[in-house]
Amino acid sequence: MDTTQKDLNVTTIKDVLRQYLLEKGFRNTPERYTILEEIYNLDHHFNVDDLYLIMMQKKYHVSKATIYNTIEIFLDAGLIRKHQFGEKTLSSSSYEKSYFDKQHDHLVIYKEGSDKEIEEIIEFCDPRIQGIKESIEQAFGVKIDTHSLYFYGQKKS
Repeated sequence: MDTTQKDLNVTTIKDVLRQYLLEKGFRNTPERYTILEEIYNLDHHFNVDDLYLIMMQKKYHVSKATIYNTIEIFLDAGLIRKHQFGEKTLSSSSYEKSYFDKQHDHLVIYKEGSDKEIEEIIEFCDPRIQGIKESIEQAFGVKIDTHSLYFYGQKKS
């Protein structure tokens, strides 16, 4: 993505956040925008600890509690998406930016000999899944807004 498009995207997500905070009556703090911008600079999934380390390395002074609270706001605003990939503890959630992303699914690869330690997360799109979604909508008379699909496994030796 070129710099101009990236700047436009950052402006857009900041506008979305500004509008959300206004509608909900939340404070419009610079920390929230800084955290949002750092998330949208990432090209991978992250957890709160990852984000906290990034913020500390860049000399931003935010607490982990601020990050947790801000993450909840971003989730509700539709700016990020939450995942439970089955990390070492169920309380460990991963997140990814979601505002400009297309719907996709995940293949979670565990390290050899482990059923909990993640080696890699692969994002993929398969048009057959869209077909299944449309079949379900037709069969049940519903409109599906979103879905999540995870496959878990290990690489073949």
